[in-house]
Amino acid sequence: MRKATLTTLIACSVTLLSVDAMACGESLFRVGKGLTYREYTAPFPGNILIVANTEGELALADRLIAAGHRVDIVSDPAEIAARLENGHYDIVMSLYSQAKVVETQMASGSASYLPVAREGTAEEQLVESTYKRSLSTDDSVKTFLKTIHRTLKDDGA
Repeated sequence: MRKATLTTLIACSVTLLSVDAMACGESLFRVGKGLTYREYTAPFPGNILIVANTEGELALADRLIAAGHRVDIVSDPAEIAARLENGHYDIVMSLYSQAKVVETQMASGSASYLPVAREGTAEEQLVESTYKRSLSTDDSVKTFLKTIHRTLKDDGA
C-alpha cells in the first residue's frame, strides 16, 4: 500500500512540475494566430488623391479613409495639377482610361500613380505590363490597401 501511495505521489508531483505541459486547446489562444477577422487598417497611412465619380469609387474612398488614409477626391482629372500644387500627395489613383490626362497633370508632382483597370477588359493586361503596380475594379479593399501600402513603403513616403 505504501509503495502504491508513494508511486502515485511521485507521478502527481512530476505532472505538476513539468514545464512543457500543454493544456487541451492551448494552440487556439496564441496571440494573432487563427483569427479570421481583422479590421482593415493602414499601418502606414498616406495622402491619396482619387479621381472618383461613381458610387463604387466614392465607397472605395470611404473605405480608405476608414482604414486610416487621408483621402481627397476630385471628379475631373484636370483638377489634379491644382491639388498637387496646394498639397502633398503620396499617391494619385484613377481609372486607366484617364491615365494620359492624369500623368500630364502630375508632371510637376512627386506622387506615384496607381491606375485602376476595368476588370474583364483588354486594358487589364496592358496596365499590368506598363506599370510597376496597378489595380483592377474587381480587386477587394484588402488588395487596394496592400498595393497602396507597398507603394508607400517603396517610395519612402
